[in-house]
Amino acid sequence: MDLQQLRYFVAVAEVENISLAAHRLRVAQSAVSRQIRLLEEELDAALLQRAGRGVKLTDAGETLRRRAVDLLRQADDLRAELRNRGRAPAGVLRIGANPSLGEAMFPALARRYTQAFPKVRLHLVTDMTMHLQEAIQRGTLDCAIIAFPDRDPALAVQPIANERIHLVSHRDHDLDWGPVCTVKQLASVPLLLPGLPHRERLGYERLAAAKGQTLQCRMEADSLSILFDLARLGLGHLLLPSTAVHKLTSDGEWNARQITGFQLQRFLVWPAERPMTEAMEGFRKILNQEISSFTRDGILR
Repeated sequence: MDLQQLRYFVAVAEVENISLAAHRLRVAQSAVSRQIRLLEEELDAALLQRAGRGVKLTDAGETLRRRAVDLLRQADDLRAELRNRGRAPAGVLRIGANPSLGEAMFPALARRYTQAFPKVRLHLVTDMTMHLQEAIQRGTLDCAIIAFPDRDPALAVQPIANERIHLVSHRDHDLDWGPVCTVKQLASVPLLLPGLPHRERLGYERLAAAKGQTLQCRMEADSLSILFDLARLGLGHLLLPSTAVHKLTSDGEWNARQITGFQLQRFLVWPAERPMTEAMEGFRKILNQEISSFTRDGILR
């Protein structure tokens, strides 16, 4: 088994088609098929099975894909580290964040990071916590800034900030309350929330349960833009962190009130067994600087 065989196999696993994988790799289809056949013979296990005009991974194939992605990433990191000894870090750094924090923080982070590490290309992704953690486990992200992380011994977790949670209403369907409300009041209104099993939804419900309250979810949507559209129609109210509220309320369309004793914690997570590269360590330092700036502005705590 060698790295080239693993690259061929991972390419096929990503697109579930040998011909398309060969095109992306710029090699003959027969070469890809041969290397995968050699892998199967060496491992004494079927890795792919036919599915229509493509292929699907077997259980053994999925196990190999997970391990191969990590091995290839480590090999690429090692190659870049050795080639760049005494020189500025280079390559690609893939970073994820929850939508509210990513939209608020990524532009300034990217500007600072590019100034400090001009040879590193950033790939920035915003998504829900569950999907970001899965991307880290697959090896398609190097790290992510998330709330309510799942307990996973394969991930290193660093707390970086606390953030208030707000009840947000459209101005045409606002509640006749002041700028602050209690968790008991929150439990009395219909909410528009991400669906289960998203970690954000579970986190909000657990925070409410700790106060002896149960949230009333009227509708679920896994898209933030759809949640906003539902709130515009008066179908319910939103729960959003301070980073989202800071940008959202500037045009007057939305009204936000802080919920007493209701806050989340943000974490930086990355693969526990993967060595911290210079590019990654540089990002962590710049992230801490940006967190301090948001804290001074009262957005984070």
